Amino acid sequence: MKKWVVFFFIISSISYGDQLSDMKKKMGDIEKGIKKSSKEIKVIGQNRELIKKQISDLENELKKIESEKKELLIKISSLSKKIDYSKRNLNFSSEELKIKNREYNAKLEAWNRVKKNKTEKDYVQSKKRNFKELLYADLETLEHIRVVQKDIDLVKNDIEKDRREQTRLKNILAQKERQGERKKREKDTLIAQLNKKEIYHKKNISTLEIKKKNIAKEIDRIIIERARKVKNIDISTAKSKIGKMKKPLNGRYAVTFGQKKQGNVTSSGIEIASSLGSRVKSAASGKVIYAGKFQGLGKVVMVDYGYNMIGIYGNLISHYVKVGSIVKKGQDIGILGMSTDGKPSLYYELRFNLKAINPLLMF
Repeated sequence: MKKWVVFFFIISSISYGDQLSDMKKKMGDIEKGIKKSSKEIKVIGQNRELIKKQISDLENELKKIESEKKELLIKISSLSKKIDYSKRNLNFSSEELKIKNREYNAKLEAWNRVKKNKTEKDYVQSKKRNFKELLYADLETLEHIRVVQKDIDLVKNDIEKDRREQTRLKNILAQKERQGERKKREKDTLIAQLNKKEIYHKKNISTLEIKKKNIAKEIDRIIIERARKVKNIDISTAKSKIGKMKKPLNGRYAVTFGQKKQGNVTSSGIEIASSLGSRVKSAASGKVIYAGKFQGLGKVVMVDYGYNMIGIYGNLISHYVKVGSIVKKGQDIGILGMSTDGKPSLYYELRFNLKAINPLLMF
């Protein structure tokens, strides 16, 4: 009978260990996925300023194009008025010249008829002076119009020149409009790409976080089976029974409890930056319930302080204790290694009834 009990215990232990190992592997895979997406978001964040500058440059180019378009429209409008004015002057001068020519020819014919009438010599002599004055005035007018007529060809050339310039400006305006539309599309594309990548990676992290929480709960269930359970105890009593804890490592707090980390993931513990190879001490007396490798946290030691309080020490390069070891407050339990971002930093998490609490409240 005893043999069967021992055999069953061994089989149960092996199954239990395999289950925990499998859960740790899944947890590690998820951590890798989160880390990868976090890096992508970090890269996006680093490139965001560059992309913002590109967008800003495009917006400035669009403003410049709009300003140039306004100037072109003003020039085109001015040329249109100038062409219209020149055409009116041209028509007026040409018509006026025709009228004056007809009047002048009519007066000459009238004068010739008067000269043929010899019987009215005195009348003719008196009218001759007046008619000469009229003709002279008409000649001056005709001469002025002829000067204008000489300029008509120049005016026509100017009109054609202005029309060509107007056509050129309209072509430039159309080109600017196409350029502006192209710049707008470039800007919209940059913004869309930026948002698409960020949304994708945030969604990916959100999905992975859900998986991580589910597996973390299962790990908690497995670990708590090894820990000592105390019913009907609140955190104040637990703090009073355990007493003030010791800071497990000398160094600065690189990450505090609840702080947002890469990928907007909230930290469930604290991180203490120190020198590689520093000795990590137990924050309080207790029993080691886990000592081994843990994906994403290097080597990990978990200590049951009693009263449903558990301490988790991560990013160790090695540990001095094993499962079942009894440790004292301040006792060396491991050596500090590197975190996933390549820096020597201890990850310390404190849980009460499986829920993460701020470790600083116990120091």
